Amino acid sequence: MKVFRNIRQKLAAENKVMAYLRYAIGEIILVVIGILIALQVNNWNENQKQKKRETIYLQNLSIDLKKQIQRQDIYIDFEDIIIEDCKAIVAHYEQNNGFKKMDSIFPKINDLSTRITFTNANTTLLEMINSGEINIIDNESLKKELMEFNQLIEGFANNTVNNNTNLVDQFVVRNVMKKSNFASFSYSKKLRSKIQENSQMNFINVKDENLKKIAIQNLNEPKLRLELINDVVFRNGLAELQKTGDENLKAKAKQLLKHIETELNR
Repeated sequence: MKVFRNIRQKLAAENKVMAYLRYAIGEIILVVIGILIALQVNNWNENQKQKKRETIYLQNLSIDLKKQIQRQDIYIDFEDIIIEDCKAIVAHYEQNNGFKKMDSIFPKINDLSTRITFTNANTTLLEMINSGEINIIDNESLKKELMEFNQLIEGFANNTVNNNTNLVDQFVVRNVMKKSNFASFSYSKKLRSKIQENSQMNFINVKDENLKKIAIQNLNEPKLRLELINDVVFRNGLAELQKTGDENLKAKAKQLLKHIETELNR
């Protein structure tokens, strides 16, 4: 700058106006170029920082999706138990022309009073949407897919809560507990095993043969017999619907995970 200043002063002293103007314009252009270069460097640095943040988010999204897929497998396995129970109860009912020889069937009926709570593992996606950080995703197609997946989860979660609360808890549980013999048999071995995979729960059984006789006698009264077999078929329908939803959500999660991993490997 000292050199430029000396040249400018020399040109001014010699009254070389045009030369001075050309020099001044050139100096302005150099300053502008310097500013533009500085802005480009700053923008590049910001883009690199944003790219790094995007990568971290994508990695966390990938971890969450893998957890969700694992949970979906648990949910699907649970619904399979309920569906198998319902089919076994109906087959037994048809073969015996009613509810007879019930030692192997009571636990399956009791299983129908259970349901599983859906948990959304995608905390990173929720955080990104709520904070506006979803816009850090550069790939518009992936961003759209993430938003659609969040909507799918919200709808599925709400539907699951509604079915669990209003249909299983309020309708099926009440009817099954009135008609079955939970005290003597509790749940089936398969369901107990599934429950104990995720939590410690002790089960007790009441040793009283009279309870079995009373339950069987009650179940074969025409009115209760009709009500229970209706409950079984209805519970099967709920389990089939829930399983379909779980499988659909799992498939969408796997598809989204593949898209994210492709983006990370770019």
